[in-house]
Amino acid sequence: MNKRITLKIAKIEDETKDIKTFTFKHKLDAKPGQFIMITDFEGGEKPLSVSDCSEDEFSITVKKIGEFTSRLFQKREGDFMSIRGAFGSSFFISDGKVLLVGGGYGSIPLYLLAKCLSEAGADISVINGARTKDDLVFCDKFRELGIKIIITTDDGTFGEKGSSVDVAKRMLNNRENEEKFDFIYAAGPEMMMQALQGVIGDIQYEFIFERYMKCAIGICGNCTMDPLGIRLCVEGPVLPKKLVEQLTEFGKYHRDATGKRIRY
Repeated sequence: MNKRITLKIAKIEDETKDIKTFTFKHKLDAKPGQFIMITDFEGGEKPLSVSDCSEDEFSITVKKIGEFTSRLFQKREGDFMSIRGAFGSSFFISDGKVLLVGGGYGSIPLYLLAKCLSEAGADISVINGARTKDDLVFCDKFRELGIKIIITTDDGTFGEKGSSVDVAKRMLNNRENEEKFDFIYAAGPEMMMQALQGVIGDIQYEFIFERYMKCAIGICGNCTMDPLGIRLCVEGPVLPKKLVEQLTEFGKYHRDATGKRIRY
């Protein structure tokens, strides 16, 4: 929905020292993987994934990384923000044995996905990884869903030592355990997802991508990916295996606000 709605911040929760969850009372009807465009009318509009959504409220979970998010972190409960959405494609909801692989704050959209998969009766395992213990998000919330969660940190400060991809590779290659997955979902840095792609094999998967977005309705072209011209705000941000495998820019470059290619 492209109509703009101004909403009061109903609740603010601290997730880590630089990640907060903002909850709004509104029937958004967002599906896992979709995003909203949000503004405070002080400087631009930003796309943010929906981290949770129920019948009468929704949440976004935000890492403070720039001017806009720094202003957002100064907001208090009762302050107003304006949103458009929800936009974009959503994750396929499987009822089989599934593996969710998350990296850092990029794993945020996997929480709503895990809730919906659980409701569908899926057998869920989640790998929640980050660089350090302080970078982990939603560990307790995943546990509250009663699903299997493996926590990993690059420096070994919490959980297993290593990356999310290291753990996924071991799980997928563990023939003694005979843990076979029907579907894999991933969210996180693009280089992480590219590395994961190399160990998935024949299993079907969906990845959620992050790109610079201006309009969210497919007009500006800033979030297109080569060579298919897929607009991540419309055909994405969730893309299936058959499309990801055709993307020549995947893991190689992205674009800045001007559309210029920036190498990873």
